[in-house]
Formats: sequence, C-alpha cells, structure tokens
Amino acid sequence: MQKGFTLIELLVVVLIIGILAAIALPQYQNAVYKTRMQNYIAMSEGIRKAQEIYYLHTGDYVADLNYLDIDYIAACPARSAGDQTIIDCKDAEIDNFSGVQATGERNVRVFFCPGYTGTECRSNLVATYISYFENAPNNAGQRSCVGNTDKGIRLCKSLGY
Repeated sequence: MQKGFTLIELLVVVLIIGILAAIALPQYQNAVYKTRMQNYIAMSEGIRKAQEIYYLHTGDYVADLNYLDIDYIAACPARSAGDQTIIDCKDAEIDNFSGVQATGERNVRVFFCPGYTGTECRSNLVATYISYFENAPNNAGQRSCVGNTDKGIRLCKSLGY
C-alpha cells in the first residue's frame, strides 16, 4: 500500500484554494480601501473643524492651512493653489477649498485614488468625499461620498453614504 495523495486529490485542493482566494481577495481589498478612506475622512474632518474655529474668530475661512491649529500627516505634503490648499497623500488628495467656488460652496474634499503618487489623482479616481463648511451658502454642514467607479460606489456604501 502506497502512502501519499493522488493527482486528483491535489487538483481538488488547489481548486478549492483558488475559489477561496477569488472570494477573499476582493473583500480584503474593500476592507483596505475602507480603512484608508476612513483615515483621510478623519483628516479632512479635522481640517473642517479647524476651519470652523477659525471662522468663529475671524468671520472667514482661510486658504493656507498654516493659519490653523492642526497637525496633518507629515508624509502628506501640502501645497497652496490660490484660495485652496491641496494635501497630497498616498492614495488620496485632500482639497481644502475655502474660497467660494463657481457653485458658491466651501468645503473639504477627499479624492480617493489608489496608487496615487502625487502627479494626477483624478485620472484614477475611485471615490470623492465632500464635507461642506457650516457657513457654506448651499449644503451647509452636509457630508457626502460619491463613488466614481463600481469599487467607489461599494466603498461609499460601506461607509454609510
């Protein structure tokens, strides 16, 4: 009597592992995306809250984040662009838009772009989170998440939006 596994038994095991991997990998990727997005949302909400405190003291919002009492991740460099500050992080771009846009809004936005390296986030955009300032002319105080792809739609849904 020989000991060991037959080729059929090994193929069945490999097939089962393949099926489990096909199911688990997308769920793992969704969990990673959700965790990263929650980090960036927390960062953007810190900026929004600091903007609101600044507004209470001065009656206006500020474009330059250096005027706010916040610490954002040092690995995410900030750059000024007119009446906004853009923070470039791995996988995301956070846009502190304190000036009045064409729509009349003031907000902090997170553009979630997995694989973003600081050149062009929106070409690989998965989802956008928007947190409006309390004194924005429209949508005051509202928060929303918009999925730009199927993965983004699932991501926003998993975040409760």
